[in-house]
Formats: sequence, structure tokens, C-alpha cells
Amino acid sequence: MRRISIVLIMIVAATFGVNAQNTLSLEEAIQVALENNYSIKIAKNEVELNDNNLTLGNAGFLPSLIADYQRSYGNQSYEQQRATGDLNTGDNVKSNRQAISATLNWTVFDGLKMFTTFDQLAVLSRQSEENLQANIELLIYNITAAYYSAAQEKERLLSFTSNVGLSEERLQIANDKYQLGKASKLEFLQAKVDLNTDKSSLIQQKELLAVRKYELLRLMAVKNDSINFTLNYEVVNDTTLILPSLLDKLDMQNPQLLALKREQTIAMYNEKLAKGDLLPQVDLFATYTRSNFETPAGFALSGNSRDLTYGVSASWTLFNGLNVWRRAQNAKILSETTMYQYEDQLIEFETTVKTTYINYQNNLELLKLEEANLDVAKENNEIAKERYDIGLSNPVELRESQVNLVNAQIRYQNAAFAAKQAEVQLKYLSGLLIQEE
Repeated sequence: MRRISIVLIMIVAATFGVNAQNTLSLEEAIQVALENNYSIKIAKNEVELNDNNLTLGNAGFLPSLIADYQRSYGNQSYEQQRATGDLNTGDNVKSNRQAISATLNWTVFDGLKMFTTFDQLAVLSRQSEENLQANIELLIYNITAAYYSAAQEKERLLSFTSNVGLSEERLQIANDKYQLGKASKLEFLQAKVDLNTDKSSLIQQKELLAVRKYELLRLMAVKNDSINFTLNYEVVNDTTLILPSLLDKLDMQNPQLLALKREQTIAMYNEKLAKGDLLPQVDLFATYTRSNFETPAGFALSGNSRDLTYGVSASWTLFNGLNVWRRAQNAKILSETTMYQYEDQLIEFETTVKTTYINYQNNLELLKLEEANLDVAKENNEIAKERYDIGLSNPVELRESQVNLVNAQIRYQNAAFAAKQAEVQLKYLSGLLIQEE
């Protein structure tokens, strides 16, 4: 099996849930998933099976040698009238025979089918390795997408938590003003209503984060009822992806497209195998037999023999209802079908890469814009709080600045994670998550 190295991330030897901080990084999530995932285990077994099948014997190059042993016993009662007039009789006369033989058969020509079969077995072996590669890459893609989805919900949770803190601070100020007679009870009650609204949003966000964590654990194949772990990550957006390069790598490195190419090759070999039946088959054979017998009831009371038979045989199917041509035509049709499937899948992937690249670029641009907006929203909220503290603004203005801050944070997070998800999808489609050495 060819060695497979993962270039999306550096996988470290770690077991989930062991480290003291009870944190889970993307690298650890992928490592656990690769160890536990059953589709990966099945794909590895398929690779091993096809490697085992890639032998000269399985292709038909090697001869067969069969040994046979036979021992027989007889019990006879007889009455023989000889030509001399004598009468020969026997009752319960025992006889036995023993034979040992070995037969060698070697097909030396079968219409070149053995060569085609061996080449086809080699293609099947490579195809199973590519299928394993595709399964690993798909698993890494799914884990990465699920991990960043959970990370996004965690960032939103932090924003909502911070918002609750701001609302609690506002409620405290409103209460102090109300107690001192500097504000009405309506202002205090409105601050309390806004706080409860923010707490409700926080509770809902906790639920969303829990759901995303359970989805991540499912992909990792971890039977764990506890989601009491934190996500350890840093969202770093790769801004170096270029569309022409991605499209070039798509045709050369995408595992699904490579698998379809292998299907075309296999169909071509099936056509050759069918046409091979049009040619004769030539076999060499040899049989050695050693036997001995004892039979008191016969003319010869005992005996033994050693026989060696050898020669060559040839057979040629001249007509079988045109089934050879039928199989060859079907194989050719299947080859064309796999070619059409490849072209169709290539167009679909190219379209997906182009549209995803637009999304990737737009979100990188939005990220810059939302980062600037977030700085403005933070500054605006600080000014609004200061003005509210000294009585120069009303609760509505403060609440509006607070809502604007939360919305700015969420838009910034959405842009960052959307760009990251698009980046991961582009790398997945272009075969950049896995590299063979």
C-alpha cells in the first residue's frame, strides 16, 4: 500500500479526552476519526484484498498440480467354469487396489487473457488505494467542516455571553438610577426585559453548540455522552488559492475523477478479455500414476504399474452463438459510459469550484469590511455606554449600539467561517487535502 500523508493539517498522536485541559483541536478530531471510522477500516481491507489478488497465479500464469490417492477394497464370491472343464469357485474372496497419481496442467496460451488479467488486477489494486485515499479525504473534509461549524457556534456563544454581560451592566446602572430617582421605573423594566431577551438567545445558542458538538462526535465515531469539552482552534484564512491552479489540480488529483478514470481502464481490459476468447487455448499436461493390486479371484493374482502420460492439448471455440462479440460490444459500451460519467462529473466539479471560488473571494472581501465595521461598532458601543453613564443618552440609544455590536460580531464571524468553509471545500474538490508519496 502506498503511503498517504495529509497536508491539510499535521496529524498528531493524541487521544481525545486525555489531555488535562479537556480541549479538542482539529488535529485531534481528525486523528480520532481516522482511527475509529468504519468506512476507512473497510477501505483498508479492500486495499489488502486487492493486493492479495495481484499475483501471477490469480492471473493464470502458473500451472496447477493435483495429487490423488485412492485405496479400494473388494469382497467377491465367484464360480468360474474353465475351458479345461475345471470348476473354480471362491467365497468371500478379498481384493484391494491402491493408486497414487499426480497431474500437472499448464495453460501456456489463452489468447493473451492472462496478461490482460494481470494488468487488470494491478489497476484494481491501484483503484482500491485511490478509494481509500478518497474515503480519507472525504472524512477529513467532513470532520473539518463539522469542527468549524461547531467553532462558529462557539464564537456566537461568546458574543451572546458578552452581550448578556453588557445587558446586566446596563440593568445595574438603570437600577441605580431608579433607586436614586434619576430614571423612571420604565427604563429599569425595559433594561430587565432586554436582559431576559439576551439570556433567551444565549440559551438557544448553547443548544446549537451542543448539537454541533454531537454531530462532530458522530463523525469521529466516538460513543461519548459528554460534550463537556472545549474547541481549541484559530481561524486562519488561506488567501493564496488561485482558480486556474485549482481547476488544473481538479482534473489531475480529485479522487472521484481518478476513480472514474480507473473504471475506464477496467472496462477496456474487460473488452480485451472478451476478445481473447476468439483465440485458441493451448495446454501442456502430464500425469504420473503408480498403482498395485491384489485380487485372488482374477487371472492375475497381483501386480503393480508405473505410468507416465504427457502431451499437449489445444482447443478453439469457433462459434458459440456470437456471445464473444456480444461481451466485447457490452464492454465497449461500458467503457463509453464511464467516459461520459467522467466528463459529466468533471463539468459538475468545475462548476462547483468556480462558484465556490466566487464565494471564497467574496467572503474574504467581506471579512475585511466586517473587521472594520466591528472596530467601529465596538467604539460606538463604548461611547454609548459612557454617554449613558453620565446621562447624556437614553436607553434606546444604548440598546441600539449594543445590538449593532452583536450583529457586527456575528457578521464578522460569518464571513470568517464562510471563507474558511469555502477554502476547505476548494481544497477537497481539487485533491489538496491528501498527497501521495
